[in-house]
Amino acid sequence: MANLPDFMVDPNAVLNDKDHKWRYNRVPDYSKVNAAFEAEKTCTHAEGSLENLVSNLVKNWEKEMSYKLSADEIRTIDNKKYRFSVNGQKWHSAEEMLEIGTYNALIGDTDLYKASENDFSESHKLFKRALRTFSWEVLEVYSGPPTVAFKWRHWGLMTGDLSVNIGNGKKLEAHATNEVIETFGVTVAKVNEGFQIEQLETFYDPSDLIKQMAKNRKTQDGEQAVQSTGSKCPFAP
Repeated sequence: MANLPDFMVDPNAVLNDKDHKWRYNRVPDYSKVNAAFEAEKTCTHAEGSLENLVSNLVKNWEKEMSYKLSADEIRTIDNKKYRFSVNGQKWHSAEEMLEIGTYNALIGDTDLYKASENDFSESHKLFKRALRTFSWEVLEVYSGPPTVAFKWRHWGLMTGDLSVNIGNGKKLEAHATNEVIETFGVTVAKVNEGFQIEQLETFYDPSDLIKQMAKNRKTQDGEQAVQSTGSKCPFAP
C-alpha cells in the first residue's frame, strides 16, 4: 500500500491538513463519531482490503465536503471533473455541495424535508441535535477501480427532538425516539489513477431517515401524532 494516497489508508488523513481553510476556522473533532463507529459497526474489514480502502476514501471525502471551505483543497476529488447525483437526478459540482451541504445534496426536497428551505448550517444542526452521532459504514464492494460500486449503511441513535423546515412557513417537529434510525444505499464511484473521485452516483430512499425520525411527530398542540406505516419504496404511489 506504499503507493496509495494517505486518504485511502487512513480514515482521518485529511484532518492533518492543518494549513487548509476549514469551516468554523478549525479542524473538526471526529473522536466521538469514530468511537461510536467502532462500537456500533456491523462489519469489520481487513486492513488493506478493497472494502477498507473504499471506506477510508469515503470517510475522508465526507470530512472534506462537510468542513473544508475551498473545493481546490479537497484532496479526495478531481475538482475539474467531480460531480455528484442522487437517484439519477441533478448533478452537483463540488462548489455547489460546499454551498448547500452534504445533507441537502443527499436528501433534496421530499414530503418531510425540504433542502430548498434549509441552508448548510441548518441542515447540519438538525442532524447534530437529533442524533447522538451519525455513523457510516461500507457493507459490500461489488467492483474495484476505476468504477467502484458499493453498498453502505448510515445510522445513528436519535436522542434529541427533530425540528425541520418543510416549506410554506411550516415546521415538522417530533420527539426523540431514543431508537437507532438507519438507511441503506448503493453508490457507484468513478476514480482516477490517483484514486481521486471524479463522479459519485448514489441510489437510496431519501425520505427513509426523516420518516423514522418523525415517528413521534407532534401535532399543532404539541402532542404526539399517530403515525401510519406507509411503504418505504421510493417508487410507491
